Amino acid sequence: MFSSKRFSAVDLNGDERLQYFIRMVREHKELWGLYADGWAESTDEQRRKGFIVFPDQSHAGLCATDKWKHYSPKMIKLSSFLDRFLDKLAKQKYTVAVFPTPFDGPVQVEPDVLRQELA
Repeated sequence: MFSSKRFSAVDLNGDERLQYFIRMVREHKELWGLYADGWAESTDEQRRKGFIVFPDQSHAGLCATDKWKHYSPKMIKLSSFLDRFLDKLAKQKYTVAVFPTPFDGPVQVEPDVLRQELA
């Protein structure tokens, strides 16, 4: 159902976007962030920083605007994300800011919870 490369998931609600993200990352063994001189971040209502991730390059590119207009989509291999990124994020008390859209903020997920979903 979501396998079409032309499918845009920006109209899904937060829970649906999270599930879509998990399916796509498991299937393609990669995820995407926005990168310039560092990775794009967000801040949630509790003022916790989040590492922003997307299921694919096209959805990441949709958010490379406004405060992230100088950022470009950059691929992260799932194995690298699981082995290196998640431990570092947990130690720094970051969340993973999963799949924001131009219309809705990200779904905040604890690094250990996302590891269980993606491993």
